[in-house]
Amino acid sequence: MRKLIYLKYRWLYTAGICCQLLILSCNNHHENHGVVDYKLFLAAEERRPLVVSFGGSEGGMAYANDETKNLRDSILSHGYHFLAVGYFGTNNTPEELDRISLDAIYDTIKNVSQQPLINQNQIALFGGSRGGELVLNLASRCKDITAVIAVVPPNVTLPSKFGWQETSSWSYKQKEIPWITASDESLKLIKNGDFYSGFSKMVEKQELTIESEIEVEKIDASILFISASEDEVWPSTLMCNRMMNRLKKNNFQHIYQHYELKGGHAEFTSNFGLIIEFLNEHVPIRK
Repeated sequence: MRKLIYLKYRWLYTAGICCQLLILSCNNHHENHGVVDYKLFLAAEERRPLVVSFGGSEGGMAYANDETKNLRDSILSHGYHFLAVGYFGTNNTPEELDRISLDAIYDTIKNVSQQPLINQNQIALFGGSRGGELVLNLASRCKDITAVIAVVPPNVTLPSKFGWQETSSWSYKQKEIPWITASDESLKLIKNGDFYSGFSKMVEKQELTIESEIEVEKIDASILFISASEDEVWPSTLMCNRMMNRLKKNNFQHIYQHYELKGGHAEFTSNFGLIIEFLNEHVPIRK
């Protein structure tokens, strides 16, 4: 019996829907500012929850390729439909992570969720690194989200580039989301390839980061933060703790958890049991 179920799942996976959605934006920030690509994988021919995934600064559709197959297959095998979103660095999207339209991303999710096999009331957002920054910014502005999983995320909105003529990485309702700027000291470190030290200098004094901090308390969903104890990119544990404190200070009404993995920035790619457990508990399969 288990073999038959497995074979059915494999057929549904290989027959997963692959498509693109182009959403036009009236914002002139970027030529392809409001364009989003996606690939949808179906776990079963039944109405199920949807996990929406976002990669980081590598661009493209990170969670639709072979390198992330184990994580994707695990989520699918637990009964969740899986949507991999490409918001920059694909054939149709902007080349750089520059003023990406959160409106376009949200509209994409809502349009995909209209399909009869997707439970519109059970949508989880998952993002790693800059993708974690994205899901936190998105969920703090858009409703109808059940759960948010942010892996090694910053607690602030980052600029599209460090240095002169920097802009925000994200926009919402045609306005740039406030971002943190780099001091001369941090900028020098970043340009010399020491991003961790440079970023640590940027967030060293929290009173100077307030305007750029993500308003996680506005999220209307359960939240899971996953950080890395030996993060070589930025102090993800420090920043996740700051967001936990912010939620506590604002009497956040949903479940919020923080787990620190032992390892580097990409440790979660080989240790994603926490993600599955969180989905099973907070976005249960309802047949």
